[in-house]
Amino acid sequence: MKKLPLGWIFLLLSLGIALPLFTLPINLFPGEITYQKGLSTYTITETNLSLSYFIGLGLNPGDLDDVASFRLSLWGYALAVCYLGLLPGVITYRIYLKRQKKS
Repeated sequence: MKKLPLGWIFLLLSLGIALPLFTLPINLFPGEITYQKGLSTYTITETNLSLSYFIGLGLNPGDLDDVASFRLSLWGYALAVCYLGLLPGVITYRIYLKRQKKS
């Protein structure tokens, strides 16, 4: 049986993890939301956001009323990198080591 190249394994794992994170409203990533109502602007810094919000999925029509902007915090970006890059990388490395052991 032909083994799948490690690059393809990494890519498929990344897509498999990214698909639910970008399509389902799973609030895992720390961020902040800035509201603007009239002349007043206030920011909520301790909130969790979903990656699906950034591509417009999982939002109801009234969810963005008075929202000026929302963004991930530094910890949110770090967590996204861990889920989308490091986790598939570690799993791919594990597969690589297992293949080396069998050879």
